[in-house]
Amino acid sequence: MSEYIQKGELFSFNLLKCLRTSYFHNNCQECLEICPKEAFFFDRRKLTLDFEKCTNCSICLGVCPTEALELTFFDPNEFVISEGKEIRISCKKNVPCLSGFSSLHFASLLLRKERVFIDLSHCQECELNPDNRILTSIQERVKEANRFVKELGVEKEIEEFEEPPSRRNFFKAIFKATKTLLQEESFKKSGVNKTPFKWQLLKNSIKLNFSSLPNKTVSTSFSFLAKKRIENSCTNCGDCVQFCPTDALFYNQQGDSIFFTAGACIDCNICNDICKSNSINDEEKIDIIAWAFDREERLIKHQLEICQECKTPFPYVEGEKICSRCKEFLEDFKDIFKLANEEPLD
Repeated sequence: MSEYIQKGELFSFNLLKCLRTSYFHNNCQECLEICPKEAFFFDRRKLTLDFEKCTNCSICLGVCPTEALELTFFDPNEFVISEGKEIRISCKKNVPCLSGFSSLHFASLLLRKERVFIDLSHCQECELNPDNRILTSIQERVKEANRFVKELGVEKEIEEFEEPPSRRNFFKAIFKATKTLLQEESFKKSGVNKTPFKWQLLKNSIKLNFSSLPNKTVSTSFSFLAKKRIENSCTNCGDCVQFCPTDALFYNQQGDSIFFTAGACIDCNICNDICKSNSINDEEKIDIIAWAFDREERLIKHQLEICQECKTPFPYVEGEKICSRCKEFLEDFKDIFKLANEEPLD
């Protein structure tokens, strides 16, 4: 396991959690694009971190969809479940950078706190934000969180305030974070849950408020929501299940049905990209309560039959009981089979 974790003194990068490791053709490069020091690079097609360039600024934490990046002294998840009705977040008070928070974190805060304040007044002068790229990214995440909560029917949004430019015992405040509360927000599923913790926090935030939410159905236009469907053109090849990084897609014991848990999906779109028959598509609406409670749904059920040629089970629709692979093989080499069946010459 250690060979898959790149570690510095304060920062670590877990390659096994990275989408680029899960699926070679995935084009996620959020950390590369936002890093102000260009500390991320590709070495022999493998994403790598240059710890000499890394300043432990936490800017990349909020954009990583799988929480593959971690700081030893700062965890944005801890702020979500901190006590108090009101929270104020500032790089001059209690966090290294607001870019460490994702849209899910901001949305969870809105659902758990009566008021949420953030300080963006120091961003334009920050040496890590010379072109306002970091500030723009933070503002986009804040807007997405506000839009999500508004679509739920909750009339709240993140407010701005200005903290005086004096850093007050930042590390002391960070180390007082409530680790035990994080442990209490445990996953309900048995076994290893591969869904990033920030998804679980938002789902738990929905559960805390589900009875009072005016709207139970929202759009899937958010970066953290997806609802899949599988068309009848599915060949049951299993690639979507095999390469799903969070096991949001899975088979039943019989292997004839593919199920989907929307609450475990991180909308990486690996399944859409890998499907050779283009059978996987996205729905525009999602039941947010079913999402929060990890309700499973069957997307497709196949009638499995044994192929007459290769003797393996395949999804049968009609006609001869021959799998698509054997059909294609027989079609491609029909001339050879024809010659082989001809009578030998005298």
